[in-house]
Amino acid sequence: MKKAKKSELRYNEDDERTLLEDILGFIKVFVVSAIVILLFVNFVAHPVRVDGRSMYPTLKDGEFGFTNVGGVLLNGVKRGDIVVVTMEEKGQKTHWVKRVIGMPGDTISCVNDIVFINGKVLDETQYIDPDYRQSCVDQFGYFNKVPNADNSDVQDFEEVKLGVDEYYVMGDNRPYSKDSRYVGPVKKSQLFAKNMLVLLPVSDIGVKD
Repeated sequence: MKKAKKSELRYNEDDERTLLEDILGFIKVFVVSAIVILLFVNFVAHPVRVDGRSMYPTLKDGEFGFTNVGGVLLNGVKRGDIVVVTMEEKGQKTHWVKRVIGMPGDTISCVNDIVFINGKVLDETQYIDPDYRQSCVDQFGYFNKVPNADNSDVQDFEEVKLGVDEYYVMGDNRPYSKDSRYVGPVKKSQLFAKNMLVLLPVSDIGVKD
């Protein structure tokens, strides 16, 4: 009987070329995917987690969703829009979620805890629950006022005349919000995104604007 020949391992240049092509293909897919994700996050939608209660009850602490970056770039913003504002705190960039109250050229003032735009009372009933507002007034004695210089009392915030590139933003939950009443107007370049599609928790799914 003839002995069976042992199998031989042979070098195959095609195999090496195929492996290299697979690696290059993987790298290409990875790079393209990364670019698509970056474009999506920076020019279409940006993930945001609500931190704090400054926008309560419209947005609740811990809610997660996406904001519309493209909306700001293509359509701009209008009074009443929820916006994501790029701020700098302690040398680091951060994002605030607020609402546009004043537009370029507006004069914003507060008289007896009521907000005025160009001398007229600002109607905020579309986005601020009157019952919640009243509950804050009952608890604190005010809703729109801010602490005075020595924090010994509260007062109406100072009147501001906005420039051609300035916006006045405030949180819906005024007693708990750090906003333009404290840091002044923000520039258009700071308005990073607008509106918010809440995805989590599931019970709160919906577009907030």
